[in-house]
Amino acid sequence: MGSSFKPTIRDVAERAGVSLATVSYVLSGRHGGSTRISEPTKARVVEAAKSLGYVPNHAARGMRRGRTDTVAVVVENLDSAWDRQLAEVANRVLPEHGYRVVVLLGQESWRNFMLSGGADGAILGFSTETPEEDHTLRDLADRGVAQVVVSQFLQPDGYDVVSVDAEVGIAQAAEYLAARHRRIAVLHRGGPAPGPRGTRLGLFRQAMDDLGVELDENLIRATHGSWREAYEVTAELLKLADPPTAFFTTADLEALCVSGYATATELRIPEDVEIIAVETSDLGHHSDPPMSSVGPDPLVGTVVDLLIDRLEGRTPTNGRLVPAPWKLHHRGTTVAGAPGEAAADGSDEAADSVSNGVP
Repeated sequence: MGSSFKPTIRDVAERAGVSLATVSYVLSGRHGGSTRISEPTKARVVEAAKSLGYVPNHAARGMRRGRTDTVAVVVENLDSAWDRQLAEVANRVLPEHGYRVVVLLGQESWRNFMLSGGADGAILGFSTETPEEDHTLRDLADRGVAQVVVSQFLQPDGYDVVSVDAEVGIAQAAEYLAARHRRIAVLHRGGPAPGPRGTRLGLFRQAMDDLGVELDENLIRATHGSWREAYEVTAELLKLADPPTAFFTTADLEALCVSGYATATELRIPEDVEIIAVETSDLGHHSDPPMSSVGPDPLVGTVVDLLIDRLEGRTPTNGRLVPAPWKLHHRGTTVAGAPGEAAADGSDEAADSVSNGVP
């Protein structure tokens, strides 16, 4: 029969020869502040806890302090480069401030988790702008939950909003492609119906309409956020008798599938096929060639920093609106961003924004 001995924080303190407060501080994962603990002491505490088999009871501690020391990061699809990078950066940075990170997929899981008191704060990496979502955000704000929302339409209301306005950047992409191509394919994540005004697909349609360009509906395909579907659709389109010579995709994932298939079939990028994505992720930056895209300047770190400020009480109660205007960044998948070519807007965006992750 196994031992019934269950080590406590006091046992760890005695084994390490330190105070209870020191054990609590070290095992909480906190850094900075006025408390200074030497690395040898930290190592001694960690080793004592490990040798005793001690596991901190975060739930009990949270009940005593009225906090969970947990932050929820809500994303839509971990296949998405933006969602994945937001989760990765949050998971790297927030523990340095004493917070555990829980990644939640989809709106329903987020609402249930947060309304049950699951976390002290949340980053909502996408927004549906529905009445139910608005009610949940307001309810959580009234409870004192720190929140940062990435949204095109919401305004601060007890939480911070990173306002991602894609319209100008998508219009720049449409103008660039319309001036150079007759056959433009569009890959998007929604269903087969035309996208509503305000979505990435809807904004691209409107920009083309404003230019007097009629898109070929046979070249507009939904991928439902699946890289397999994106790859299959790309293959189908590029095998047409009159294939597209340019692709506009509403996310990096689809654009990378287009680039991968084109390269595998020995099409030259950007000479034979130009590609513009909506998103600017690390994955797109480090692809070969680097992905031309529509997106804001550095954003992921900003979103995480905003939540930290809110958790630590450094932001106005009513919330802040942080504009993140989008623009077209030419890199290696458009002729304007190829080596030796100037960016269409005359800037050096390709060199300046290579390490930025955005939605």
